Amino acid sequence: MKNKRDWDLIISSERPWLALELKDVWLYRDLISFFVRRDILTEYKQTILGVLYYIINPVFGTLIKVLIFSKIAKLSTDGIPDFLFYFSGGLLWTYFAKCLSIGSGVFLSNRDLYSQVYFPRLSVPIANNITELFRSSIQIILFTIFYIYFQINGSNMNPSWGLILLPVIFLQCSLLGFGFGLILSSLTTRYRDLNFLGGYINSFWMYISPIVYPLSVIPEKWHFILSFNPMVGLVELLRFLLFGQSSFHLAQITNGLFTTILLLIIGLLLFNKTEKTFLDTV
Repeated sequence: MKNKRDWDLIISSERPWLALELKDVWLYRDLISFFVRRDILTEYKQTILGVLYYIINPVFGTLIKVLIFSKIAKLSTDGIPDFLFYFSGGLLWTYFAKCLSIGSGVFLSNRDLYSQVYFPRLSVPIANNITELFRSSIQIILFTIFYIYFQINGSNMNPSWGLILLPVIFLQCSLLGFGFGLILSSLTTRYRDLNFLGGYINSFWMYISPIVYPLSVIPEKWHFILSFNPMVGLVELLRFLLFGQSSFHLAQITNGLFTTILLLIIGLLLFNKTEKTFLDTV
């Protein structure tokens, strides 16, 4: 008969806060890959538009922003073509907002799956974030086509070789949405009325980020405080690399990275604490 230390895997509800067991996530990487393939394949079955949805939606969304914020509200775009200005901000914001939504609903959306079989609970939101990255890649290709079109037609843009950092930028967006989403999800398992805050937080966060306006329209005295919003540095950095002009400063990245890491750590710790008992409360 095997004793406890002979088993390959020991499942227990008793573990400290800091025992995140991230190694188990790596061991179940095939399961994550399965979740990604499942989500991608099933999404396009029995649909009319399919992949076209991820082409039509950002184009129409960007055109609406151009009409409202550029043509009607007359907001500056710092000399960047209106369409590309709003499209570039929308690329990062859409991915971040999706990752935030995934993290904030991970317990409630997957309670049936979590209650039936053991696997690392983080596998589901990680797989969903990867799936969203696939969807974002379609929009990146679309943006590239428009970017080349505007460049050929004489728009004054100076792209940088720093665009090779684009995967790192999206990675931080993913970690930010992932971490803060886990915080919200951990809290809403016990306090259901907090679900209503998700939409308000999303809207507020977008308007304190330079998605539909350049950071240059905000008084300089507020820039340091806003730099702790990671989306400020990421959006301004992306526009600097794409167009050669923005209000980007290195402090925006360092301060934003601090916020991202802090939210991620808090989210993982709360998730680790909550997953042991959430089935008793959802």
